Amino acid sequence: MQQVLLIPDRFSDYRMWGGIPDRLARRAEVSQLDRLMELPWGGSSAAVVDLARGRWPGGWDVVVAAGRASPFAVTLAGAGLALGLVLAEPDIPFDRIPDDVEFALDPPDANVLAPYEPLVSAMYDASPERWREMVIDVLRQTTRPDLPPAELELAVQIATDHAADMRAELLAFAAADAADRELPDAVQLAQLHARGRWLDQLATLAIPVMTVVPAPMRPYAQTVSRYAADAEIVITGSTIQPGGAQDGARDQAAAAIERMLGRFG
Repeated sequence: MQQVLLIPDRFSDYRMWGGIPDRLARRAEVSQLDRLMELPWGGSSAAVVDLARGRWPGGWDVVVAAGRASPFAVTLAGAGLALGLVLAEPDIPFDRIPDDVEFALDPPDANVLAPYEPLVSAMYDASPERWREMVIDVLRQTTRPDLPPAELELAVQIATDHAADMRAELLAFAAADAADRELPDAVQLAQLHARGRWLDQLATLAIPVMTVVPAPMRPYAQTVSRYAADAEIVITGSTIQPGGAQDGARDQAAAAIERMLGRFG
């Protein structure tokens, strides 16, 4: 059997892959890293490598990572623990997108931030229970209206479980933003650039890399392709959906992973 490792984004979990492990089970054993360890989001990826070498010294045929988990996948590959990578909606700072990659953001509606204002106002004072309720309310308000009810409920479940994490992230961001105002611009730019340092490591790898994104995130996939020696882009749809690869996009993501597995056996 081939081996696949799934690594979810920080504010998601194994449920975002809904059905993908079962589909892959026909040809691969699937591990999910967030079920095995607390991922070091604020620290070094070395702990991930140490755990992987201890449990799976032979590594995986394919490592799949979503969003901000992409650096973990690249670090594992750099340690010789992955034959191929699949990056779903990778998190890339704007300053790492090449100048010649067309990147156009549609102007947001004038009231686009209005649903989030209560969260910002309450993040210091709301009880944990009230905070979860507010997060769910905002999710329901901001979800596209044609999202299937089952997919919305999945997103609500994930948001409920990770509401405290989201709050901690907002508080940390507010504290960092206040501190950054005292830092020189050059230092702030260096910090932003550091978030994309995994791309430089990606450029040293001689393995196939597949980037799976909805159409609005195509520039992110194109950026990955500039760094990866063997790159492929898979477009899953025309909109970004909550909770990661969902409904029809999940089928396309699973097919992409299977195609990557096909390169190794």
